[in-house]
Amino acid sequence: MIRRSLAALVLAIPLLTACEQISELTEITLDGEDGIPPIEGSTAIDIPQDFQCGDPIEDPNDKYTVKSSGTADKCTFTFQQDVVALKAADYSNRPELEGARFVKSIDIEVKKLGVKDAATGKELAPIDLNGKAFDTTILTKEDLTKAPPYTKTITGAPIDALKANIEQKRDVVIPVNVAVVVSLAPMPPAKIGLEFDAQPAINIGF
Repeated sequence: MIRRSLAALVLAIPLLTACEQISELTEITLDGEDGIPPIEGSTAIDIPQDFQCGDPIEDPNDKYTVKSSGTADKCTFTFQQDVVALKAADYSNRPELEGARFVKSIDIEVKKLGVKDAATGKELAPIDLNGKAFDTTILTKEDLTKAPPYTKTITGAPIDALKANIEQKRDVVIPVNVAVVVSLAPMPPAKIGLEFDAQPAINIGF
């Protein structure tokens, strides 16, 4: 649902003029109700019994580019994907975006987060977890203990580059990178299941 907030700034300069100047700052928020797609990132990858950390691996659901690195005692699985939150074609269908100048912030409502042995359904206790968007950490191992939903907000320099995309009516893409560190010793899980579903909301300024 689009949400608008208006703030009026009244500037009085009594020594120079008796007139008052009023300027309006407008912000709209686009979320799932406005067609912003969710990050439905849950997937499960097979871990062969003879798997060596660093071996190539594929996501059968074609959601992520998956890489592994490290050792059997501390193997990092990195899940990468780009989520197109706003397409260039959407601007012409959204008159409310006329005059949009920048992205003020992006809120990501995390609805599901977990790491499982997908073959048994048992929760895994990863050595570490780090989830990033725009190369900024938004999820950590501690977040696994929280009860969703909860919201993570990205502001400032990480999304400043989106200003040109908004002004020039180009795609707005959210790069997602989740690194899960697990031990493969003495026996690796048959499947590593990443459960990560979230809903972005884009706060746009004028």
